[in-house]
Amino acid sequence: MKPSKVTNLHIWRYVLLWALMVALALGALALFERQSLVRELTVKSGILHRLASQRADQHDAHLTSLSAIFVAGGTARQDLLLDVGATIMRFYPRIASVTVTALDPAEPTIQASPGLAAEDEALIRQMARRSTGGLQIEQMPTMPDHYLLVKRSPNTDAAQHGLALVIDAAALIQTDDPFWTRPSVSLRLLTPKGRQLIGTPETAEPGFAKPLGSASQPLILEASMAIGMADILPPRMALITALLATALFLLTFHTLRQRTRAKAAELRADLSAQETRLAHASRVNALGEMASGMAHELAQPLTAILSLAQAGRHLARRGEVARLGSVLDDTVSQAQRAADILDRLRRWSKPNRSPATACPLNEAARSVERLLARAATTARASVTLALSTAPILVNADPVELEQVVFNLVRNALDASDGARITIRTKTNGAVAILEVSDTGPGVPDDIKARIFAPFVTGRPDGTGLGLALCQRLIEEMGGEILLLPDAAETTFRLSLPLSIPQDAP
Repeated sequence: MKPSKVTNLHIWRYVLLWALMVALALGALALFERQSLVRELTVKSGILHRLASQRADQHDAHLTSLSAIFVAGGTARQDLLLDVGATIMRFYPRIASVTVTALDPAEPTIQASPGLAAEDEALIRQMARRSTGGLQIEQMPTMPDHYLLVKRSPNTDAAQHGLALVIDAAALIQTDDPFWTRPSVSLRLLTPKGRQLIGTPETAEPGFAKPLGSASQPLILEASMAIGMADILPPRMALITALLATALFLLTFHTLRQRTRAKAAELRADLSAQETRLAHASRVNALGEMASGMAHELAQPLTAILSLAQAGRHLARRGEVARLGSVLDDTVSQAQRAADILDRLRRWSKPNRSPATACPLNEAARSVERLLARAATTARASVTLALSTAPILVNADPVELEQVVFNLVRNALDASDGARITIRTKTNGAVAILEVSDTGPGVPDDIKARIFAPFVTGRPDGTGLGLALCQRLIEEMGGEILLLPDAAETTFRLSLPLSIPQDAP
């Protein structure tokens, strides 16, 4: 994935996290506001319910007083009833009328307010007749927003009249609290039978429903609230909440980022310390292997020198001077071998780099073939060139390149007598390839995986530094050297980048 796409993905991820956090904050605000509105509705409804219940209980007292006055004065002193009724209506405006209706329709009706309809009077008589002592309550047919509260008078089976109060249901639950003027708030008052006296139709979210606390007038008070989006998410509060959520998100993001950076720095420090320890251990191991290899390789020539020196001393004591010369020659040869081992180790560990130039790969192969022609004849071997017809130029030091090819061919000659060695050159795209193949016994399987490691050799008299030096030089040239695993013959392949002319575009 491209860096720009990764960056855009991270940006969108952060934007989504911010949007989620703001949405959660607004959701919490909406839930809190809704619960506050429901709680306010419950509290306000409870207050109004208690007020309406108290008012309804007053109606019982009024009927009791009016009934006593009427029983005492009768129709002859109806003026007393009318005076008290007018006073009650003046102080309690919700009582729209005080009426005494005779159970006999032929007798006149006593009213403290303008006359009732005949239908209403008939209902009062019906309610009085079915009374067994308790108050009767019914919705008025002609005024559905009013109800009748009827008491028989006298309150016995011999009652001749029905004493009725006409109650304005709206006035019964009237209040000065501005809460009930909100458009979203609905208030209803129902009869005990469930018929609506006043109010709006029921909304989808009723929040309060309870009968009044009056035994005679168990009217049902219902209150509800249509909660809209503007109610639970007031614009000002929503904006403040969104800003606070954004600030919290930025603070959290900054804190987490700082913590992530600190952890990343600690992890890098731990990794660096671990790498340092591993590198130190690797250097110690390599140093141990080199020291062990040097001791092993140098032990042979030094032992030979010691033996030859002891033999020469013995010959000198015996006076056999003629034989002493060959002993000294062998001593010089072994000392030279030890010096060669140390020289190869020095060149492997710190090669003397010369500036790279464009040098011909085919010419390095021809030069090596000429240098080793006599050695090949002595070993009854043959060196064959299979070079590319087109010139191949690589950026390398000519001496180092020739040294690498020389070491490979020399190893092939030393591997066995009568080997047939072939040097091939070719190109593959922008890479120059040189292969050295031989028909010798091949590389032992136990050292193939580490053939280029220092002091690893398959010959008893080998130093194990030749191929290690070759690998080091080729890597310095920007190429690679490897032993082909599946070739029919033992084949080492050099791969080097082709030299690009300086005037090339």
